[in-house]
Amino acid sequence: MPDPLTCCGVYPTLATPNVPETCNWYIEKLGFTLRFLYGEPPRHGAILLDQACVHFWEGTPQLGANWLYFDVSDLDILYARATENGVKITRAPETYPWGMREFNAVDLNGYHLRFGQSTET
Repeated sequence: MPDPLTCCGVYPTLATPNVPETCNWYIEKLGFTLRFLYGEPPRHGAILLDQACVHFWEGTPQLGANWLYFDVSDLDILYARATENGVKITRAPETYPWGMREFNAVDLNGYHLRFGQSTET
């Protein structure tokens, strides 16, 4: 008998001192769209890149060795957008033996971001 449990997504939720400012950074710098802002003033929000969703809540960023990884369809478009908008790039696009071309960046709060595109057709 099939398991009736389904899951439509997983939403990383990161702390930030200013939810609207963080959401706007992703929108302006990387082309994300706003999913929602909640509260007055907003203390919770979410942004989308296509169907990938990241949530932010008001708090102190918990930085460390973790990163957000986005699997995208056109790395060059995103890399051009990021560099044109002054995003801090920590590793330029490079092709790796595991079949991905990737670049690394850092957001305004210090969170590490990694964007990748499959090199396999």
